[in-house]
Amino acid sequence: MATAKGIIQAEFKLFGVLKRSGALYIAHCPPLDITTQGRTQSEAKENLIEASELFLTSCLERGTLDQALRELGFAPTKKQPNGLPAHAFPISVPIPMKFDKNLLCRA
Repeated sequence: MATAKGIIQAEFKLFGVLKRSGALYIAHCPPLDITTQGRTQSEAKENLIEASELFLTSCLERGTLDQALRELGFAPTKKQPNGLPAHAFPISVPIPMKFDKNLLCRA
């Protein structure tokens, strides 16, 4: 019997904040409480996106994404968030997933 398999792409629209600390730039994603650094602003931002992707992918693989997001203060909503810090920058975190209709969905 053939099964339906494919690729699903999810994207998290988050934000990060950046500050300089000595010779390094510190990038922080408040919604996921993830912090990283880089020698340049661009490197710090790229590192933050990579760290966020690894965190979310790990949660998906372990089946703990719902729990992790609840613990971080996320709740279902239909509204767009308001009141971001003036120095916030947008980050998009792509999360590739495989789809197999024979597996149970935890979402």
